[in-house]
Amino acid sequence: MNSVPTPPPLPRHRLPVATGVLIAINVGVWLLQVVSGVSPSHASSPALIAWGGNLPLFTLTGDTWRLLTAMFLHGSIIHIGLNMYVLAFTAPVVEYEFGTGRMLAIYFAGGLLASCASVFWAETRWTPANPVALLTVSVGASGAVMALFGSLLAGLVVPTPRFAHLPKHMQPGINRGLIQAVVINVGMGFMIQGVDNSAHVGGLLGGLVLGLLMAMAPAARGARHTLARYVAAAGLVALCVGALLHGAAARQPLLKYLRAEFAPELRFQR
Repeated sequence: MNSVPTPPPLPRHRLPVATGVLIAINVGVWLLQVVSGVSPSHASSPALIAWGGNLPLFTLTGDTWRLLTAMFLHGSIIHIGLNMYVLAFTAPVVEYEFGTGRMLAIYFAGGLLASCASVFWAETRWTPANPVALLTVSVGASGAVMALFGSLLAGLVVPTPRFAHLPKHMQPGINRGLIQAVVINVGMGFMIQGVDNSAHVGGLLGGLVLGLLMAMAPAARGARHTLARYVAAAGLVALCVGALLHGAAARQPLLKYLRAEFAPELRFQR
């Protein structure tokens, strides 16, 4: 007699630990910004740069670490409030579908890919006569959050075992809601001034690739198979960072000259 497999329980309303930790880190860093003298309503560019914001000119001239630190910085209480609100709803769904480890991998790898996309877009637009694209700082968790959305879109192509267990009548509605949420988030970025759309689109596409990578590695295949997917995700990030730096290598003397010229003006003064 064939037995019907029992579907896993649906996610509860209680915030998962991993999501709570991500929110706590982001909020904690923002509070440290404010305590240090950064405006809670409108942080200045020099202040965000001093804290590790993703300034293309600095990132391309040795400060590669800014690709990571920028993910945890925010320009205002509204900025962090909106990002954490969306993260609180999105991350638990991704964690339910993919598992805690994979959700975190998608968040961090996707956020780094979003930062890379931001710098790449700036690097393709600047000229020696008009370097302003290199002098626009980018911060926020939205690139990583968009990566989570991208991973959920990947689930439409390669359904995860948990999504497949959902009642069939629920799946079309969930799919429509997901697509609408992505369209709204991306669309709002193009309507609101000052939004880093390149990071949003880069995070979304990066999350889509990472989601496909993780969805094709069910836990049933063993820890070694899953580890290979983590290594592949790290390799994808390393490849993008390497390509970014290699593309800017030929213009390093000019970039370093510009950094020396503009660095004093970008220094944060309390």
